[in-house]
Amino acid sequence: MPGRRRADDGPGPGLSERQQRILDFIQAYAERHGVSPSFREIGDAVGLKAISAVKYQVGQLEEKGYLARRDRMPRTIVAKPRRLRSIPPEFDGTPADPGLGDMITMPLFESVAAGTGVDANPDAVDTIRLPRDMVGHGNVFAVRVAGDSMVDASIFDGDCLVVRQQDDAVNGDIVIALLGEEGVVKTFRRTENHIWLMPENSSYDPILGDGCQIRGKVVATLHRHRSG
Repeated sequence: MPGRRRADDGPGPGLSERQQRILDFIQAYAERHGVSPSFREIGDAVGLKAISAVKYQVGQLEEKGYLARRDRMPRTIVAKPRRLRSIPPEFDGTPADPGLGDMITMPLFESVAAGTGVDANPDAVDTIRLPRDMVGHGNVFAVRVAGDSMVDASIFDGDCLVVRQQDDAVNGDIVIALLGEEGVVKTFRRTENHIWLMPENSSYDPILGDGCQIRGKVVATLHRHRSG
């Protein structure tokens, strides 16, 4: 999903001006209210009077991969998770040229669940060294993924996630959260009454996240080497 846009950025790839306006409105509305807008509200915002026309445009955004619909929850036409920076596998946590650019060393934790429950280990097991321009600003740490509940966000079993430490999130952020002693990686969603931790794999159910502790926002992925 595209990040925050300026009004003069133009439409995203494959989108008409109207479709981009609909996408921007849904994103802004969900962040402000915690639920998606109704079809009527979308139509009023972009100048479409017919609900059927709004439904058609929303359907087109779903087909193009910009929106997803959460069948188990009301008013959840949601934008797809924000696209993560993908770090090339050849870095492997230890770049060949240690003097390359501004480097940062971060602790590596094992592991966070993307599927079945995994107890959170509070102790780092290793360190990873990466260029700062690949991981962005702030205090960062790395964590290994176990499970397949986030595959539609291109997060796979065995991948390493770079996480910026923060204790809150907005809708659409991919976060590391603690549920008791269990650490999970999920897409954050706040509705009017609850916090939900959403999988990005239709085989898994949303997790009620009321009372969870947000430990950070995922900002990049380091994919493990895969054969084939």
